[in-house]
Amino acid sequence: LGVRRQEPEGGQVAPGVTVRDCAFGANLHPATLERRRIEPLRHASARLDGHRLVFDLPGVPVFEPAFANIHPADDHVWGVLYELSTADMRRLRSYEGAAYGEVDVEVESDGARVTARAFSAEERHRPRPPSRRYLRVITEGARHHALPDPWIDRLEAQPSAYVPGLHEAWNAAFWLVEVVHR
Repeated sequence: LGVRRQEPEGGQVAPGVTVRDCAFGANLHPATLERRRIEPLRHASARLDGHRLVFDLPGVPVFEPAFANIHPADDHVWGVLYELSTADMRRLRSYEGAAYGEVDVEVESDGARVTARAFSAEERHRPRPPSRRYLRVITEGARHHALPDPWIDRLEAQPSAYVPGLHEAWNAAFWLVEVVHR
């Protein structure tokens, strides 16, 4: 399956139209969406073939070394297909930051192949271990949405970074930043 870079005109989708978003990172976790005041209209598990999950989007050294990304590869990625209002998609986009662009991907969900948007960074960097906090959020989200056990096992086997004390302080600051962003 191919991926096509999708840059919305003026950063928005036409009013009244819903948008399908395929989440594979922190947006899998319902608490992430709740903090961001995003309420999916529908959701279902989704499999993106022809890609792999990588942690190569540089984050904040030591605290959040890397964030999730997808790369074309002979592999697959499990995630959640959300149907969002255009307002919620704009809000989600505002949290994702400039490093992520939107790409159109074809996923399989509920036995059908559908086109969705996914956040992906075009620029490639050296993969790094994600923070333990970030990987926990992704894994808990995968469990919440009952993604396949082999996928959850894969997430749990992913090495992560953790610095005692420092990461706890970062977690508190990270939560505060999201609350202020509202």
